[in-house]
Amino acid sequence: MSLFRQIGNKINYTVSQWASDPNADAYAKQQALQAQQDAETQERLNRARSQASADAQARRDSENSNASLAERSQFKPGRAANKTASGILKGFRDLILLLVILYGGHLAANEAIGYHIPFRILSFFYGCLFFFIEIPKMLIRRYFFKLTPNYYTYLPLSTYEPKGDMETLFLGAFCYKEDETSTAATALVESMYRAAFEKSQIKPSLI
Repeated sequence: MSLFRQIGNKINYTVSQWASDPNADAYAKQQALQAQQDAETQERLNRARSQASADAQARRDSENSNASLAERSQFKPGRAANKTASGILKGFRDLILLLVILYGGHLAANEAIGYHIPFRILSFFYGCLFFFIEIPKMLIRRYFFKLTPNYYTYLPLSTYEPKGDMETLFLGAFCYKEDETSTAATALVESMYRAAFEKSQIKPSLI
């Protein structure tokens, strides 16, 4: 019998003896039970640690929230002054922007003094929308070409003359007095309309 065969038989015999030994079987069962108990204990420990960590985080969040709420509820003159100043500054900027937009509409409406009322209203909205064009255009005409811009009223819609302080208060911004410039502008627009109408007519051909 070869040496390797003897060694193999010895190992098989030893394993067979160990497997059939009742003490070894009991030991193996005990080890398996102990491993299961250790795993369950470790799982409970992990759950307890996770719950403790979650509870601690919840307490920290609650404390931070309470601290933030308490800080906001406290009156601080510096913070109140900063908020007030910021609100005033924002309101002032919005007011300036609104005035600039309305001024663009005013310029466009007065420039269209020779046209009918609907066209002046459309010109007003055009000027409000494109104030960044109307205002520079007025500045160029005034300071480079020395042309005085038309100014009749804020939004010239009617030649009605208000009577009394109340009418002046509510209607004054929409009523204007005609002058030579407005009359000439109206005549120019009418002549343009007339010329365009005549050109649009089909003239009979001469035979």
